[in-house]
Amino acid sequence: MKIVITDKSGKILYEGSPSLHGNGIIIGNGNDCDIQLNKMGIAQNHMQLRYNSDGHLTLQDLQSPFGIMVNKIMLQPGLITTVKPGAFIELTDDVFIHLQIEAGEAIQPVSGERIFPFFLNSNEHFVRQCFTTMRSKIPRQHYSALSAAEGELVSRIKELSAVLEVTYALNSISSFPRLLDFTLEMALAVTGGERAMIMLFNEELSRLETVAMQNFAQAEITSDMQATATLVSRCFESGESLIGATAKFRQPGRRGKNPEDTGIISVAVVPLKEGTTNTGVLYIDTKHSGNILTARADQLLKVFAAQAAVAINRARMFHNATSDPTTGIANQNLFLRRLSEEFCRAQRHQKDISLILMDIDHFTAINETHGENNGDRVLREVGRIFKNTMRINDLVARTGSDSFAMLLPETSFAGAQIVASKLRSTLSGTKIRSGNRSIQVSGSFGIASSSKSTAKPGDLLKLAEKALKQARKRGGNQVA
Repeated sequence: MKIVITDKSGKILYEGSPSLHGNGIIIGNGNDCDIQLNKMGIAQNHMQLRYNSDGHLTLQDLQSPFGIMVNKIMLQPGLITTVKPGAFIELTDDVFIHLQIEAGEAIQPVSGERIFPFFLNSNEHFVRQCFTTMRSKIPRQHYSALSAAEGELVSRIKELSAVLEVTYALNSISSFPRLLDFTLEMALAVTGGERAMIMLFNEELSRLETVAMQNFAQAEITSDMQATATLVSRCFESGESLIGATAKFRQPGRRGKNPEDTGIISVAVVPLKEGTTNTGVLYIDTKHSGNILTARADQLLKVFAAQAAVAINRARMFHNATSDPTTGIANQNLFLRRLSEEFCRAQRHQKDISLILMDIDHFTAINETHGENNGDRVLREVGRIFKNTMRINDLVARTGSDSFAMLLPETSFAGAQIVASKLRSTLSGTKIRSGNRSIQVSGSFGIASSSKSTAKPGDLLKLAEKALKQARKRGGNQVA
């Protein structure tokens, strides 16, 4: 595998084909690293690349201060993800890795990228290495018993690792969407299930809503969820787990299909509880193997679900308190807090910081002409465009009915101008269909950067607001 590391300007910082087998390579600024990068934001031991025992290329974030992006997806510290040739890896907002296949190189295929729990992956690998060593030292007639012992020990390690991983998540993963995905990954790893989903209770609508799922084919979702709806409701209302072969849950004379009629062989439906309050349901099933759980794993899954419920509810509360419900990006409360934090950090380290404010042009007219539903579609599209433009350390927020902000740490005024111009150009080329008509979207942008006159966060905000007013006075679709 050829590794090419570049900076934002395209300058090559490293180019080579190191061995990624065994312990692989460590990239960082430390003297002992296999690839040493003396760049801002690179930690002493930043990340590791290696082939795992299955022949898949994996990446682990070791000590990165702000996280590593793999194809625009944030990798949580301590977790391992498979990466494919051609993957684009962002170590910082100025250091990038490109993975290239070399001529004649055979690559183990990977069906999608997936996150491996670190404890589970490393401990299972260690145990299997130990048993491989033991096989080389004992007579062949004992291999069968040794393999059985190996399987039992690996199973126990999976159970213990699951508890450790959920505890880790409880204390370290604050991102609500990432925590949901993490919980599903762990549930499948623990049970051997094939598909999983999480449903949380929406108090405003008084119903369970699916918030995350894994491995469900699009064509199966509607029929399978209808077939299992009774089990899910029963679990949530009673607070009791329903685990086992679907045949035992069959309801003769039931209108509609039973779970086994759709090919589901076994299920585990476990309540997510915080204290005595049911907040949702964790659902797992399989279509291609026997019962999911042993009696021991049954108890483990209940413990797992109880811990996951606390983590999910905590992350959901933080997400709801700091996110805009329409666009899903940060709200004004989080924006003002981060503005204060980043401004003080910039002053302390004598770094630049810039702020971009934007108002959607003629948004009131859009709502009046096309309706509030289409107005919300415009807001979501603007939020998506902003989010796709941001770097790891940037913050995008909706700060008013038609107002957005982007906070740019370690960015000069010239750099902020480039970002704002790109956003303006992208927005002005955006059209949203509304019946037989289309909605043309544009925005007015105001930029401000730290200087001698900005003694506090509010000064930077006032400068950006002043620039925004100038852009609007010029007729909109402007950067000032």
